[in-house]
Amino acid sequence: MMGAMLLNVVLPLLFGSFHRGISQLPEWNAELELSGETEWMPQPEFVDDTYWSGSAPICVGGCKARHRELRRDRCGNSTCCWFGYKSLCRVNCGRPDVDYNGVVYGNDWWVGSVVRYTCRSGFMLVGNSTSSCQANGLWTPKPTCLRMCQRGRVEISERELNGTCDATCAHKSYFGAPKLGCSLIDNCRKKETGWKRFFSQCVPCICDCALSC
Repeated sequence: MMGAMLLNVVLPLLFGSFHRGISQLPEWNAELELSGETEWMPQPEFVDDTYWSGSAPICVGGCKARHRELRRDRCGNSTCCWFGYKSLCRVNCGRPDVDYNGVVYGNDWWVGSVVRYTCRSGFMLVGNSTSSCQANGLWTPKPTCLRMCQRGRVEISERELNGTCDATCAHKSYFGAPKLGCSLIDNCRKKETGWKRFFSQCVPCICDCALSC
């Protein structure tokens, strides 16, 4: 008699727990009303560089290589919860590469971020001094640092720099012709003598010339 009474008490509890457990499946069409209050957390809107991974009914979250997980939510919608979890991912390029004789500045490695490169003393930076994180998870090409073996000075005119005759030519760079033997000429400054060409009125400049090893 006591055993029958115990079964009458335990079975409804087990049966109710069983229904509550399997009702999380999307194909379960139970007409039972579940007791208790549930809170539905609205998902944030998508932005260009983020996405959700994992889809119902069985979600397998996680992010692709070079991407990072911003948050993790239970799989489901406002009416049902399913199995697994989904991840909100964002493109991340990871630590940028840098030459042994170079230095990189910047600790934001998300898509769209920009880092800046410089070279150690005695080395010349060749290429773009900045690199940006792209949507494919890769950085744009980084510059290289070449040792300067020779350093001299070359006189050029403003016309050689940009084809026009500007009054000054400070802070401009000029890729020298092969006959000059220079890979890069920079830090162009106005010649102190003040001498000007008679016809073109172009200001001659003195520029530093550096050769890579």
